[in-house]
Amino acid sequence: MDDGGFRHVSAVLSLLAVAGLAFCVLSEPPGSYVSEAGAPDSAHYGIYRASVIAIGLGAAALATSLLRPFALAAAALFAAAPAIIGSAVVPCTPGCPLPPYAVTTARDLVHAVTSMVGVGCCALAMLALARSATGPLRRLSWLAVWCAWPALLATALSMLTLGRGLSTGVLERIALTLCLAWIVAVSLAPGRWLRS
Repeated sequence: MDDGGFRHVSAVLSLLAVAGLAFCVLSEPPGSYVSEAGAPDSAHYGIYRASVIAIGLGAAALATSLLRPFALAAAALFAAAPAIIGSAVVPCTPGCPLPPYAVTTARDLVHAVTSMVGVGCCALAMLALARSATGPLRRLSWLAVWCAWPALLATALSMLTLGRGLSTGVLERIALTLCLAWIVAVSLAPGRWLRS
């Protein structure tokens, strides 16, 4: 399969994942963490888990397509993929309790760390592509950096200072939507955009 084929695989997986996650997340209260849709007692556990695994596989496919022209961005996505999949394989417990506001479990900590690594590596891939690409792909990636990075930082600060609640839930949804939108947009970009 050539680079374009891997990007098509990434686009299909990512779009399916977006549809599945949107269905799951819209069924949850806006003040909840997104991961709560994947807790074992959730009605949408299976759909959520499959959607997050699809995102990880989509990130790996996109990384494969970027490997030759944009090795650093590809490396960041390759690092993100197993972490994203790991966050689905190790779901949080109901309510996704996190410190410092709740008593947590080892499983919750593993889920939180894999989720943060996955999202963080995606954010680094955005920056790497913004710095190394040219033309429309460079502009697209810089737009993603300027929009997603503040949202990701605000989410992290809200989790630490406010804990679970409406502000954190809304910020998390915005940040994750921007990360997914970037993956989908790069996957659907014309091949000529991906020439270094």
